[in-house]
Amino acid sequence: MNLYRRVIGYYRPHLGTICFSLILLVIGVNFSLLKYWPIQWVIDHVVTVGRGGKVHWATFNFSTYQADLFAAVAMLVIYLLAGLLGFWRNYVSIEVGLKALLQLRTQLYSYLQYLPLHFHDRRRSGDSTFRVAYDSQAIQTFFNRGFDTVFGSVITLLTTFAYMFAMDPILAGVSLLILPLLWATIYFFSARVRRQTMTLQQEESDVLARASEGLTSIRIVHAFGQEEYEVREFEREARSSYAANLNLTITNAISSLAVSGVMALGLSAVLYVATLHILAGQLTVGKLTLFLAYVNMLYQPLEQLSYTAWALEGAAAGMQRVFEILDAEDSVPEKPGAKPMPRAKGQIAFENVSFAYEPEHPILRGVSLAIKPGQTVALVGGTGAGKTTLLSLVPRFYDPNSGTVRIDGSDVRDATKKSLRANISVVLQDTLLLSGTVLENIAYGRPEATRAEIEAAAQAAQAHAFIEKLPLGYATPVGERGVRLSGGQKQRIGLARAFLKNAPILLLDEPTSALDLETEAEIMETLHDLMRRFTTLIVTHRLSTIHHVDCIHVLEEGRVVESGTGAELLARHGVYARLWNAATQERQTAAKAV
Repeated sequence: MNLYRRVIGYYRPHLGTICFSLILLVIGVNFSLLKYWPIQWVIDHVVTVGRGGKVHWATFNFSTYQADLFAAVAMLVIYLLAGLLGFWRNYVSIEVGLKALLQLRTQLYSYLQYLPLHFHDRRRSGDSTFRVAYDSQAIQTFFNRGFDTVFGSVITLLTTFAYMFAMDPILAGVSLLILPLLWATIYFFSARVRRQTMTLQQEESDVLARASEGLTSIRIVHAFGQEEYEVREFEREARSSYAANLNLTITNAISSLAVSGVMALGLSAVLYVATLHILAGQLTVGKLTLFLAYVNMLYQPLEQLSYTAWALEGAAAGMQRVFEILDAEDSVPEKPGAKPMPRAKGQIAFENVSFAYEPEHPILRGVSLAIKPGQTVALVGGTGAGKTTLLSLVPRFYDPNSGTVRIDGSDVRDATKKSLRANISVVLQDTLLLSGTVLENIAYGRPEATRAEIEAAAQAAQAHAFIEKLPLGYATPVGERGVRLSGGQKQRIGLARAFLKNAPILLLDEPTSALDLETEAEIMETLHDLMRRFTTLIVTHRLSTIHHVDCIHVLEEGRVVESGTGAELLARHGVYARLWNAATQERQTAAKAV
């Protein structure tokens, strides 16, 4: 019931429109019931009179031809009015459902945007996409095929039964004898429909995730010749979806057959009793025709209610998957009372910081560092030493399991995440670009920047020259994830984006890993000039690029094992000296090979 209450909450802002829809429904139902009246009138008052007779109705006298024409025109008018009312009501109802869908989709996507990386690290992006695009549609099903159908069916049911009871109370009672059997049928199939629908939606989500993953990684697939493997994996997921879909289809077909059988049983009972009433002179042929039409109208909402129950079960499965996201815990929550951070001076401190993605595998163990405003500090070490993780704690991509990260003496958790990140520019090793133009990607952190500022940032990142050679210059689309650019070009655009933001703290994670040595040297020269304006924390394996920075911290197995300038660390003949010598030997081997 809690799920249904939450769904209803999305429709509360539209109660006025829903009430208007119900008024149209009541009027429309009455017009629908009137549609069969001309048939009964013709049978009982026109056909029985015969040619040349007179038909009396209220204070009017009609010839049989006039009465026949009157009945035909009345039927046409009633059908048109019922159709117009039905169209108007359907439009209003669909609009309400679509507004609720818009609200839910926006809320779901917004929540996904703000959930921390911990959440996204554990999920396939295709699954989250499926929940936003498809599972969210369940809220529209709840209204248009659920609540709206329930209201419509109940009102139609009550109104039709009132008409039938007024005509023949005994026949009306007989028509309801099938209700216990009908609800038993609905109850039997409901749980199965929900279970199979949830299975199908998960399988469909897996298909989308597999397709998205395979297509976004198409270069790797081609490079390793794994096209057949990817097709096999996709077919495996698709077959699971096929099986789930087939099971649900069979269940729906069997349930529909069962409901139709129950309805036929009820209609047969009514026909039998009604015939006895005609033979006893208690019912006319015209009224029998009208009554049987009403029985159909009575059973139609009953049948709709059965299908509605199964539609709601299917929608509930989709909404459960949506609420799984909305109920996900934020592992990096905004602290109550957090205040906006002013422009930082740039002092950074890590105080006894420990962190683990999984409790049994610690990444950082009691790290303590102090970085002064305007300093350039490098983090070096072997793969898995914890360098990038330490960098990620500054903008609160993650929170430490213990210890504190401070900026200008204040715990970063005391500031709002938006204001904290406004003080930080980040360049990731795998530079991510959006599917817009070069200009839009550079200006992503500062959309209000002028063209001159954007070009200046590109020049500082050694990107302006190659951008000018692109077909449309700064207006050139980069393609999804920047596929139309080389790795080095993407990295330079990432640097330009960070420079344009002009935040007081600059975090660089392997900022030149995709660049050739000449371009790297040019960018590092620019970086040395720019970094005087920022507090810079840089992670790199290319020790030659950071040997002369203010301070180098060497990490090993999540701990800081050495700190000092490049010269000081070489003189100690420790871990840094070992890394330096290995890098030097690698460069010499590469030079000989050339």
